[in-house]
Amino acid sequence: MIYNLADTMFVAKTGDTNLVAGITIGAPLFTFLIAVSDIFGLGGSSLISRLFGEKNYALSKRVSSFCMIGGIVTGLILTAILLIFETPILHLLGAKAATYQDAADFYRVISIGAAPIIFSIIPQNLIRTEGLATQAMVATMTGTILAIILDPIFLFGLKMGAIGVGTANVTGYLVTDIILIYYVLYKTEYIKLKLKYSKINGKTIKDIVAIGIPGSITNFAQSFGMALLNSSLALYGANKVAAMGITQKIYSIVILVIVGFAFGSQP
Repeated sequence: MIYNLADTMFVAKTGDTNLVAGITIGAPLFTFLIAVSDIFGLGGSSLISRLFGEKNYALSKRVSSFCMIGGIVTGLILTAILLIFETPILHLLGAKAATYQDAADFYRVISIGAAPIIFSIIPQNLIRTEGLATQAMVATMTGTILAIILDPIFLFGLKMGAIGVGTANVTGYLVTDIILIYYVLYKTEYIKLKLKYSKINGKTIKDIVAIGIPGSITNFAQSFGMALLNSSLALYGANKVAAMGITQKIYSIVILVIVGFAFGSQP
């Protein structure tokens, strides 16, 4: 939430309506990636919590490894799909002649960073099941603070435009990933990230998906709704899309506070 507001403030200070609109058009892609991550993060953490209750720690190691590695593989597949179908997807999102270049610049960076963005949410959820909520917060805030610092440097110092905004985003997530991997390797007992543990049976995968997909529906719906709204507004000009983008970031304050309560109650 803090990064969303800071990011919007820095982008708006450029005075470039097309840039604000272009990043707004690319925002549903970011929400979509978070929704994909929720399938593994929410579904996995719910199942692992139940496995802890059963004292089935061996399977919890397998489930956690499957979720994290599955998130990385899914991210890499999505990167390929998103880059191959870039033009039709951007048009569906509402990119027009005036905003296409900025939207495409932001879209490409986020698409390339799909794997680290998706991965970052998964271990955050999983390590909370072992009580490492503070560590999850530290990892998230470190990446967020770095992204906030990099944003004006890339925007105003290096004049990188939408590419700079996307790069600041992805860099922040990469740092969060590194910290979370450290916690998984050295601070958790039953949450593991090992390829040899990642093979699980179909029933266990079904148990993950049974919670993960309903849990991710909110973000999928939000992504679709944002895309539909931006696409409709694009007919009226970039300034309308830019204004809605700013409003959506303020609206996200309410949503993310509610998400915090949900994350806290689930384990």
